Amino acid sequence: MCKYFSTLFYLIVFISHFLLYNILAATSSAGSPDIPNKDIIEKYHAILLQDPSNVSAHFNLGILYYKNALYDEAIREFNKVLEINPNDFDAYYNLGNIYNKKNLFDNAIQAYKKALTINLKDAETFHNLGNAYANKGMIDEAISSYMRAIEINPNLAESYKNIAYLYVKKGKFSESASSFEKATNLNPQDPIMLFDLATTYESNKSEDRAILTYQRVLALDPAHKEAKNRLAMLYNNKGVSLAMQGKRDEAVVAYKEAIKIRKDFKEVYNNLGAVYVDKGMLHEAIAVYQKAIEISPNFAEAYNNLGVAYTKNKSYDEAIGVFKKTLSLNKKHAGAHFNLGVVYTEKGMPSEAEKEYSEVLQINPHDLSALYNRSILHLNNNNVNAAISDLKSLLGNDPHSALAHYKLGDIYKKQGLIDEAVLEYKRALETSPEFKEALDGLEDAYRLKEKKVKQHR
Repeated sequence: MCKYFSTLFYLIVFISHFLLYNILAATSSAGSPDIPNKDIIEKYHAILLQDPSNVSAHFNLGILYYKNALYDEAIREFNKVLEINPNDFDAYYNLGNIYNKKNLFDNAIQAYKKALTINLKDAETFHNLGNAYANKGMIDEAISSYMRAIEINPNLAESYKNIAYLYVKKGKFSESASSFEKATNLNPQDPIMLFDLATTYESNKSEDRAILTYQRVLALDPAHKEAKNRLAMLYNNKGVSLAMQGKRDEAVVAYKEAIKIRKDFKEVYNNLGAVYVDKGMLHEAIAVYQKAIEISPNFAEAYNNLGVAYTKNKSYDEAIGVFKKTLSLNKKHAGAHFNLGVVYTEKGMPSEAEKEYSEVLQINPHDLSALYNRSILHLNNNNVNAAISDLKSLLGNDPHSALAHYKLGDIYKKQGLIDEAVLEYKRALETSPEFKEALDGLEDAYRLKEKKVKQHR
């Protein structure tokens, strides 16, 4: 079971709102609108030498400086505009954008606020003010500004999107998903936004919605690798969940969907094999485990699980081979040692089986199944004291193991320790009142006890 986590990216996108006017009029005498910016800038300088108070020239010069990344010069020109006209909304707006570019977020905030005192109904100014707040880490203020932008212009997908990213940072995935939904409704052809919506659904434990949204991403961009990976992982996780609920047929469908999307997903083949084993479809299980190994020749778990399928198919020699391969990849693989113990027992090789169970207990001294199975081998080999020791160790870790109490009761009964046997059978029945063998053992122990009493009369 593999368990995969999504990564959400926090992105802020600026909305451009620059005004460039009168440039063509100022340059039309040159005969071409394609004069390089340097020449145009020089023309504006010439205009300003004649008329230093020409607001349009200062403004358009500011725009040209901005376009050429000459931010300090652009700031100077927009400030000249404001010296002449302190109520020029566009000058404050563009100053805010430049300050954002220069990471001078406090200055940007002040410029946008000045613009809003002149025009409180400009959605893009509120949006870009939200950007400045977000870049300063002032999340609540940013969300509030984006909300104001949306109130003015409900079609601002960027504002909804940025609110969604900010809610992710606050860990409010339900609110984030709601904002992403509104953004994607406005811009349903944006695979990046849809992808982020899908990852938000994942974070909000809405796996089915995430699946549908990743499918929308792939419909727009079939080569979107990460969407493919995430979708395949979701189908895999869905398969695991269904298998744990006992819905094996539905789990198979989910795993096959994952494989359709990503044919090299070794863990899915491994998980599909486990369902096939549960369904008794051993040949199918063997085939998918072999596929997992073909994809990843050092996939120890797939070898181990392939060995389990071979064991259930009574193909013991093949099982031994793949269990040994598992151990060549991971000497400490307790499951492979245990499974070898099972196979050796089935093949009538008790010494080899005991050795494997002992290996398990070297790795995990509290493995209850290994303790129990080794105790049975000890009994079969007439090593009663070793068997008792293993059973007592087991009960030390799990005092409620009905099977261990029952088996210990049988041993005590054979040793003539009837009172001890009665006590163990009773303990077994306390945990499993319907344990028929324990009931039979207890009745037999009482008969032996009564017979022993009569003999002593």
